Amino acid sequence: MLKRNVVVLLVITIYLSSCQKFNNDNNKTKDGLEMENLIIADQFNYETATTVTFEIKTKTNNNDPLPNVRIDVYTSDPDEDGVLIFSGITNENGIFTREYELPSYYTEIVISTPYIGLQQIAHVAISNNHITHTFGGAQPSTKNTLKTEIANLKASNAFTYLGTYNSLGVPNYLETIGDIIDADLLNDINNTLPERIRLPEGHPQYFNPNNRYDISLIEPCNVYVTFVHEGADYKNTLGFYVYDTDNPPATINDINEVTIIFPNTSYSNSGGGLASGNKVKIGQYPANKSIGWVLLQNSWNQGTISSSAARFYANPNFNPESNTSLKQHTVLLNDLGRNLILLGFEDINRANSGCDHDFNDAVFYITVDPIQAVDLSDLPSVDYTGNDQDSDGVKDEFDDYPQDPEKAFDNYFFALDTYGTLAFEDMWPSTGDYDFNDLVIDYNFNQITNANNAVVEIYGEFILKAFGASYHNGFGIDLGINPNLISNVSGYKLQEDWPSINAKGLENNQTNAVVLIFDDTYNLMTRTGGIGVNTDLAQSYVTPDTTRIHITFNQPVALSSIGVPPYNPFMIVNQNRGHEIHLPDHAPTDLVDATLFKTMRDDSNAATGRYYKTTNNLPWAIKIIEQFDYPIEKAEILNAYPKFADWAESGGTIYNDWYKEIIGYRNENYIYHK
Repeated sequence: MLKRNVVVLLVITIYLSSCQKFNNDNNKTKDGLEMENLIIADQFNYETATTVTFEIKTKTNNNDPLPNVRIDVYTSDPDEDGVLIFSGITNENGIFTREYELPSYYTEIVISTPYIGLQQIAHVAISNNHITHTFGGAQPSTKNTLKTEIANLKASNAFTYLGTYNSLGVPNYLETIGDIIDADLLNDINNTLPERIRLPEGHPQYFNPNNRYDISLIEPCNVYVTFVHEGADYKNTLGFYVYDTDNPPATINDINEVTIIFPNTSYSNSGGGLASGNKVKIGQYPANKSIGWVLLQNSWNQGTISSSAARFYANPNFNPESNTSLKQHTVLLNDLGRNLILLGFEDINRANSGCDHDFNDAVFYITVDPIQAVDLSDLPSVDYTGNDQDSDGVKDEFDDYPQDPEKAFDNYFFALDTYGTLAFEDMWPSTGDYDFNDLVIDYNFNQITNANNAVVEIYGEFILKAFGASYHNGFGIDLGINPNLISNVSGYKLQEDWPSINAKGLENNQTNAVVLIFDDTYNLMTRTGGIGVNTDLAQSYVTPDTTRIHITFNQPVALSSIGVPPYNPFMIVNQNRGHEIHLPDHAPTDLVDATLFKTMRDDSNAATGRYYKTTNNLPWAIKIIEQFDYPIEKAEILNAYPKFADWAESGGTIYNDWYKEIIGYRNENYIYHK
């Protein structure tokens, strides 16, 4: 009898001490508050992310739909360290839709498009969990809508002006009816001057030294210039000069005067007030005159044009680069089918390492009436076909995988090279010490989509950072889709006997596709002393282990079907396959030991979709959409993060950034750092 009691006592001791969970002062905040005393709403599931619905439209300037436009979503402005989240392409109706998770504290997001003819960057507010934005579309005329700065014309005698302009640099002499720039024309312009593509390599024929760079008039005519696009951070100015065709200027000093066409070549809401299709008549000219073009770099400054700004001329001989091959700053191209001449500028010194050489920093086209009045010889043609090497319908400049017809776009979660964190307590159905360090995993995913915005591959990266447990725990994800959709899974780390994996790399006997990432933390990181790894500051630091999985599909899967990473992650406790711990209100897999529900502290109710919560709604796992610095061993999360309690008790409505490195948000004494 004594022997039996000793055995029972030993079993109980091992169970209760598996993670060395003790009641101690680290489990109380300075106000004496403990996790068990929190008052949490039944519906609260400890999400640090909010599901947001995106609806992005792209239109021509007469409101026709603009299809096949690449859309990129960033955490913030990409020119200010913003990170790419996901990408896609508008459908035949010029619409891109998606549901995605963003940090709950976000109030706006940045949406970008590389499409020439549309404003490239938009800061869009999140309203009622929706993000809606339209690139392009008919724009109201800005002519005469703002106070005219006539004084500016008197302030500088460096230039000649066609008329007055408003405080945004929009000419008051715009043509009353601007040009319609339809989808076909924009498509050809994008083929010709693609964003992010070095034009000398993509279209070397545009850099033939025999090409014409100015326009020469052979009959009397009217000449017009239409604004198409600006893709620059600078507020540039477009000007021109006129000379006798048979007596061209040999130097800059031979140019009598520069006349300003567009004082500020910037889009509305992008530092200016222009819209695609804004058109200016620059004059009526006799035969035997030629017109040269000049761009003044970043010359617009609060209503005035700087005469000292750097100038880039269409005539390469007038430009500052010492390397002859870099002197060309414009391309002048014939669109014979539309009777117009396309003009594209590169607005940075081409010897500068920051120059992208795509010649679309400022894009215009010239129309001459009648068209036969202009000499079109030695003008190369615009590109009417473009490049789509893999024939998937996504042009190479918009395609992340231009040589693979099955893949087109990267979609990261939460963002490129940005990790979220999963943090588990492993005592379920009993409760532990709420330090959430029994299993700590950073994660990042890339859901690769095709030309139809459907998922074709998934790359998942899991960094095992710490485990404050004596249990030998495993980890997996439930993708929530039919296993028949999966072709293959590779990269997992399974060394024990208990996992049952099929030839595809999926777990057997599951209704959903379930991937086991690893089966024992102790096989991945070596304990150096104390409890577990990387939770006790007194013990040596162990380099985290990274597991990278690759999932391929038998057919493309809609993003709405597969959901948002990390899908349904779960811990497998101490080699017991049926002992699963999931995020709150996330259903278990088919292989769970259902007899554990409603025992000890668990208050799950499958009928209502309630899982892995106590009667007072405390969880055994939390998901932080961004990287999380976890508490040290035996320290409640309330001690490490004082705002956690307010956040949880408010149902997530306040301090939804509780985990950020903000003054007053963290107690570094209770956070693991090595």
